[in-house]
Amino acid sequence: MRRLYHYPLCALSRLVRIYLKERALDHELVIDFPWDRKNTFSEYHVFSDLPTLVDLDGIVLEGWYAIVEYLEQSYRSKSLLGTTQKEKAESRRIVTLFNGMFFAEITKNIVFEKVMKKYMERSPPDSSSIRKGHGEIKKYFDFIAQLIDCRNWLAGDEFSLADISAAAQISCIDYIGSIKWDDYPQVKDWYVRIKSRPSFRDILQDRISNVTPPSYYQDLDF
Repeated sequence: MRRLYHYPLCALSRLVRIYLKERALDHELVIDFPWDRKNTFSEYHVFSDLPTLVDLDGIVLEGWYAIVEYLEQSYRSKSLLGTTQKEKAESRRIVTLFNGMFFAEITKNIVFEKVMKKYMERSPPDSSSIRKGHGEIKKYFDFIAQLIDCRNWLAGDEFSLADISAAAQISCIDYIGSIKWDDYPQVKDWYVRIKSRPSFRDILQDRISNVTPPSYYQDLDF
């Protein structure tokens, strides 16, 4: 059985969990904490990163990109990047935006400061970083609304890794109640469709100690 080492409120871990479910690739989950890594895989994995996947043949893949690239190459029957080169290019563009810029400007500033910083740095959250993260949400949600206005999904007509990447990031900041959904009806409609997918079911069940999600977090129609 594959083993995925993850932290429940790690957006990139959530991305891989959703991806594995969409590809129907059996796996077991092992919770690991970014501030207290219990699992090492060999002397060569001294910079071990979450998420980490140990595949059926024992190959260790560290980080979302290495995992997804490996699985896309190994199991070609249902690519989540798209079919044509144009579709794949657009999907990769949006994936890079959300796993790079959105993560750096929003997820890190909000989730890291509010939840992880006290464990990793033994220091209180920086309120200015949290405000900065909240201030950046609108431009990305406006971008999602523009895409959904002319497409079925973010990268085109088919659900793809672009949708998974955006939803994984958004789900983490939604867990700590940082989104005013009434301000973004188009994004909310898209996110409801994501939440309704079987691959997202476990994400909505996630709970972490000392942080309770808002009452609507688990609702499919909120």
